Amino acid sequence: MDENTQNTTRELLRYILSLTDVERHSVSVHSTCQFIHCTFPINDLGDHNITCGVTPAATTSDVRKENLFSLIAKHIHLYIYPLFILMGILGNSLSCFIMFLNVRRSGYPTSLYLTILAFVDCLFLLGSAIPDWLAQVDYKLDIKHLSDFSCRFVYWFGHFTTHLSAGLVVGVTVERFIAVQYPLIAHKVNTVTHTRIVLIVLIIFFFLLDSPVLILVKHFKEYGFNVHTCNNDTGYTYEKPVIVRCALTNRRYEQAWVYVDLAVYTLIPFFIIVTLNSLIIRRLIDAQRFRQRMFSFNNNNTSRYDQQDIKHRHYSESHEAIELIEAHQRHSRRFQSTLETQPLAIMLRPQLSQIDERRMRFNTKQSSISTELSTLSFELKLRSHHRFEISSIRHKSMHTSNSNNTRLTILLLFVSCSFLALTLPAVVLNLIMSRKSKTLSSTFYNNHLSSKTTDNNRSDKIYYTIARLLMIINHSINFILYFVLGKRFRRDLKQLFTGYWRKLYRSRYSNK
Repeated sequence: MDENTQNTTRELLRYILSLTDVERHSVSVHSTCQFIHCTFPINDLGDHNITCGVTPAATTSDVRKENLFSLIAKHIHLYIYPLFILMGILGNSLSCFIMFLNVRRSGYPTSLYLTILAFVDCLFLLGSAIPDWLAQVDYKLDIKHLSDFSCRFVYWFGHFTTHLSAGLVVGVTVERFIAVQYPLIAHKVNTVTHTRIVLIVLIIFFFLLDSPVLILVKHFKEYGFNVHTCNNDTGYTYEKPVIVRCALTNRRYEQAWVYVDLAVYTLIPFFIIVTLNSLIIRRLIDAQRFRQRMFSFNNNNTSRYDQQDIKHRHYSESHEAIELIEAHQRHSRRFQSTLETQPLAIMLRPQLSQIDERRMRFNTKQSSISTELSTLSFELKLRSHHRFEISSIRHKSMHTSNSNNTRLTILLLFVSCSFLALTLPAVVLNLIMSRKSKTLSSTFYNNHLSSKTTDNNRSDKIYYTIARLLMIINHSINFILYFVLGKRFRRDLKQLFTGYWRKLYRSRYSNK
């Protein structure tokens, strides 16, 4: 039995060596020793072909370098991954709660987008990043390998959450573009009702887009046959590992899905976000220049208005004084003419009381005129001061509103730009390495990287590890952006914690 097994193994080795003879002697892999990695499907998946790959065997220095890279990748998986995962779960939970309160309180559509974005990012960390970390801690803890259902669900869930997150970032960018570029109609377009409709459409679209994964992905095993040959096949060693995989089973579907993932997760969002962000930045610069011109124009008009108001008040006071003097002179002339026309005898009559009465009436009239003039002047002063206060308050409110919109726009610009910077390496590297190895599959959602990396290219594992880490950071960093750039978010977060501690203190005090 053992002899038959050995004979079968020798025949299989000869077949593999003859199958890869042309590739082993090609210039690209020509070296003293080569490494051959072949796989044989066990399950009946419609693909019974043997797939083999040939690469030059690593030298001693290359082995040391690969061991160093593997050690770095292992430490990143074990220690840095959980740090960002935990930070992302806590941060996204707080962000989701605060943004949800803002939606209920103010009804901002942007807050609704950010609420769902924080919720989806939290789901990604729980449903995709944590299983990835557990698989690196211990291969037996890999959730995808528990059953065929868990394989399909985790694979689909990772794609769905990442694609939906990209769609939400695009939706936020479009909403901000409408608010900045078309402010007169933004209040009609950017409403909570319209935002809910857009969110429902995005969820349905990405669910239907990723639903074929539930059918095409399967949990299966493969026999591996690794051959290390040297000196023109005179010496060789081999091993026969059993590889458990969770991946797309059809090579054509694998190749198509890589490009679908690249387009949906990177290319289309990249084009839309870069274009709209460029227009938003240009609009912000133009608006800032316009505000500066209007501010200088308002300052000039305010100084002119103040000068005209001073002149008007001086003119009013002088005009009122002249009218008062003329009225006093007319009344004096009338009183003197009356005295001159009367006879001396009449004048000597004891009618001094009438003269005193006239004088009292004259003084009373004069005082009433001066009182009316002073009242009129006081009303003019009050009106001018009231108009100045209204204009200053209006200017301050407009400045505050513009400042808040600018801050929100800058915050969302950072969110969209960080999305592009942190997700682009993962998808591009996945495409490059898939084409390089000719085993096209979504590696970043196949967390067991050892099934896709052989002994000759384990240094690639660190690139996958760093790219995956950037993806996790992308889904964890939004809370930091909100806290650093969002003044209102910091205020709401402070109110949340101060209110909680006050309630806790009151409950303890009441229990005592």
